[in-house]
Amino acid sequence: MNPSDAAQIIQYTLSPAVMISSAALLLLGLQNKFSNLFNRFRMLNQERRVLAQKKDRSAFENERFENLRIQLERLASRTSYVKNAIVLLDFTIGCFVLTSACLFLSRYGRVPAGYPAIALFLAGMSCLLTAVFFMMKETQLAHRILQLEAKS
Repeated sequence: MNPSDAAQIIQYTLSPAVMISSAALLLLGLQNKFSNLFNRFRMLNQERRVLAQKKDRSAFENERFENLRIQLERLASRTSYVKNAIVLLDFTIGCFVLTSACLFLSRYGRVPAGYPAIALFLAGMSCLLTAVFFMMKETQLAHRILQLEAKS
């Protein structure tokens, strides 16, 4: 094997590996965000339950109860966006791993896997782009919830 072949092999395997690492870092952050959202949802829902059990609520408590209802609905939507992004990033990582496998088979197994590798890489990039879209929607909704919380 000459040095140019070695360099080409490294290029083949490095591109999907970098994409796997990038998607995995995004996935780690989103899983942490999902956990935080879940904990926040439970905390707000507990506060809502306490207010719901009160028989004589003040005007402030009634306003807070309604505010909590709206926040919980929006938090549920946020968790849905984050869940969708997590699932897409899982698919993304799978596509990039399969891309590496196809490149390996194409190079060493003499299997015509070049076109499947390209298709898998593009599918992974499409999943990544869609996950970014869901993250943007979640961030937009988070801002709306923050504005609602600031009013109460």
